[in-house]
Amino acid sequence: MKRTDAYIGTFTNDSKDSARIKDLRKFVKYMNKMLKQEGLNHQYYIKLQGRLGKDNPNAWKYRQGCGWSKGGYGCCQSVRLPDAAYADAYIYKRNPY
Repeated sequence: MKRTDAYIGTFTNDSKDSARIKDLRKFVKYMNKMLKQEGLNHQYYIKLQGRLGKDNPNAWKYRQGCGWSKGGYGCCQSVRLPDAAYADAYIYKRNPY
């Protein structure tokens, strides 16, 4: 499965990955500052999208009212980060205002 170009990587809740996410946020903040100084209207942000992972005890919260389909449960599109075992990180371009 080909991911979007915005995809950075998958992270866990450990301190090592938390530090990496913090560094990525600092990098994007610095990049936005440099773009603004250059007079460009491009701004970026990092989005973390939660993933349940295998045998997650919070999975039941995301299966309420959903039916089983060929690929699994269809309603697990947006998982809160506190319930997630993993988080996918993406860099997106902010809409100019």
